[in-house]
Amino acid sequence: MTIYQSFRIQILNLLRAALKFKMKAGIAGGGILGQLLAFALINTGWDVTLFDFRNDFRKKKTCSETAAGLLSPIAELNKNDLSIFKLGLEAIEQHWRQVLAHFDEKIYFQRKGSLLVSYKKDDAELTHYIQLISEKLGNSQNEHYQFLSQDEIKKLEPQITRFQQGYYFPAEAQLDSQALLKNLQEKLIANGIHWIENAYVQQLYPGKIRVENNDHLFDLVFDCRGLGAKNEFENLRSVRGELVWLHAPLVNITRPIRLLHPRYSLYIAPRPDHHYILGTSEIESDDLSPISVRTMLELLTAAYSIHPNFSEARVINTATHCRPTLADNLPKIKYSEGLIAINGLYRHGFLIAPSLVYDVLRWIEQGISAVHYPQLWEIYQ
Repeated sequence: MTIYQSFRIQILNLLRAALKFKMKAGIAGGGILGQLLAFALINTGWDVTLFDFRNDFRKKKTCSETAAGLLSPIAELNKNDLSIFKLGLEAIEQHWRQVLAHFDEKIYFQRKGSLLVSYKKDDAELTHYIQLISEKLGNSQNEHYQFLSQDEIKKLEPQITRFQQGYYFPAEAQLDSQALLKNLQEKLIANGIHWIENAYVQQLYPGKIRVENNDHLFDLVFDCRGLGAKNEFENLRSVRGELVWLHAPLVNITRPIRLLHPRYSLYIAPRPDHHYILGTSEIESDDLSPISVRTMLELLTAAYSIHPNFSEARVINTATHCRPTLADNLPKIKYSEGLIAINGLYRHGFLIAPSLVYDVLRWIEQGISAVHYPQLWEIYQ
C-alpha cells in the first residue's frame, strides 16, 4: 500500500464516520483467521460480510475446528522460522486474553508452559532438538526453556515418572480451539455479521468478490480461503494432520506434554474434565479420509508409554484435516489497493492468527511502513 492509498483509506474512514456510514469488508473463508479478522473489523466499526463454503458452519469441520489449540512458539522452534516464534509469543502475551475477554462463556485457556520429555535411548535426539532451538534463540535461550531432572519433572507433573530428563517451556499456552470457534461464530452473528453459507467464491478482485456469477462490492476484500486459494498462491500445498480425543479419568496431566521420538513427536494436550487430545502426524497429502491405523497405534502406544492409565481411557473422537502450507512453511500476506490475501498458516493457525490480524489492521490504518512483520508481506502481482 502506498502512502497515497493509506491516506485515501483514512479519508474514506473519516468521511464514512461523518456520514454515519461504515466501511464495508468482504472476507472469503471461515476458518480461525477469517473469523478473527471479521471480529477485529466489526469491533473497529466495519460492516463485514463473510463468505463460507460450508453448508452449515455449525456442523461441517474446517482445519481450524480440528486443531488441538496448542500455543507453542518455543517447543516447535526446532522446525520453525523465528518469525513464527515472534508472532506466536506476541499472540500469547498481547492478544489472546483480550480476544477471550469478549465472551460471556469462559473458554479454557491456560499459560502453564509445556513439557518436553524423551527416553534415555533417545538422548541424542533430545540434544539435537535443543541445539536447534538454542541456535535460533541466541542469548535469550535461558529465559525461554529450562532443563529438568527427573525429580523436577515430577514436581511439575507428579504423574509423569518415567523420564530421567526433559525441558520446560514456561511461556507456552493452550486453549480450547473448538469452544473458541463456537463462541466466536455466535458473537459474530450477534454483532451483525453477514454470514453467507454454502458460498462458492469464483474469483476475488480489488473491492469485489464474485460468488456464483454475482458480484459483491466492498471497500476492502480479504482472501482467507486457505487451500481454496491455490490459484492465488504458488506452491500452496496440503499437510495432513490426525488427532485422537480421549477421556482418561485416571490420568491427571495439567499441561501439554511432548514425547520426542526418532520417528515422530507426540503431544498430549489436556482439556477440562480429564479429556486429552493426542496428535503427531504431518503427512504431505491432501487426503481427508479418516485416521490411519498406523497413526492410531502410534498415538495410543506412545500415550500409554507416558502414563499407563491411558490404557483405561476411552476414545471419544478422531479427526483429520489438511492445512494450507507454502514452500517455506511461513505465512504470506499479499496486498494491493482493495485486496489483501493471507495464506500458509500451516500448523500455526491459532498460534499466529491474532498477530497477523493486528498487522493487517496496522496496514489498513497506516500503510505498509507500519507493519511489524514486513518480511511476510509482498505486493500483489
